[in-house]
Amino acid sequence: MFATSYRESRALFRREVERLGGELQAFVVDADEDLTIDVARFNPEAKRVVVISSGLHGVEGFAGGAVQLDFLSTGWPDDIGILFLHVLNPFGMHHRRRVNESNVDLNRNFLSPEASYSGSTPAYRELDPLLNKASPPSAFEYFYLRALWAIFRKGFNALKQAIVEGQYDFPKGVFYGGASLEKSAQILQDNLPPLLDSAERMIWVDFHTGLGASGTYALLVDAPSDSDRYRLYRERFGDRVQPWEPDEGVAYTIRGGFPSALQRWFGDRIEVITCEFGTHPPLRVLRALSIENRVHHWGGDQEAAKREIMEVFCPQSPRWRQTICQAGVTVLQQAVNRLQEGA
Repeated sequence: MFATSYRESRALFRREVERLGGELQAFVVDADEDLTIDVARFNPEAKRVVVISSGLHGVEGFAGGAVQLDFLSTGWPDDIGILFLHVLNPFGMHHRRRVNESNVDLNRNFLSPEASYSGSTPAYRELDPLLNKASPPSAFEYFYLRALWAIFRKGFNALKQAIVEGQYDFPKGVFYGGASLEKSAQILQDNLPPLLDSAERMIWVDFHTGLGASGTYALLVDAPSDSDRYRLYRERFGDRVQPWEPDEGVAYTIRGGFPSALQRWFGDRIEVITCEFGTHPPLRVLRALSIENRVHHWGGDQEAAKREIMEVFCPQSPRWRQTICQAGVTVLQQAVNRLQEGA
């Protein structure tokens, strides 16, 4: 079921978890706005656990939350633990933004302890006037023409990588990774290891939207395409598995990514999969992000910007919604099966 707001999604999630007898816990991100990261546990003593998270990119939580609700109704074996994390970025979902309350893309915020929150690519700095113009949007900016010219000069994959890998120099820009570890990220870093201390093996599935052709999905893994680890993922989850590499599929290499943090925290106990559902063409998605960001900082037609950001990350099409929910449940059932088989 697709909710129409963050609070409706949270209420539906809590109600279903309580009905099924799961353990609920809420980590407060903002008490004034009543924004929480909700955690539900089933079979907490199990040594093999599937972890399911959504909403790291706020507005993408509408789709991820719907998949979680659908999966809750399917059931799973008693010897498999299930841990749900409902909306890792509640501010973004509540306000229909991809970023958090600090304009931070949380999937660029989990830098390793020795890394510096600084830097951006030369191509990003060159395109800053197009992506992050410090004024309300207007109808005569020729975004698509300027973007196509940049693609012609630099190549699509190279430009994609340069723009979206994460930047730390433009706090009001898109794909900003922050100046330090954000509150939501700190909550996850402090609380996830204790929650999963007894787990001996985990498969983590984190749901996202916005990359790829509409209605398709990819399973992104943090492993080089020529590695044994990558081949193992392909054997277990099929040919939808893709690496985080710009020349190998829909994705790109990122700095400060959540999957890398999970690998640091849990080591060999965990396999991390980012399930990415395609929505609209990439330039439309990028334009929607740019406009929504500018409206947020500099004014303009907020409702139009919010409608478009919702459409590019959670399309209204009933067929798209049905397709991705079925696909998401299938991926989670695959994860459960892999753990049961001991593969």
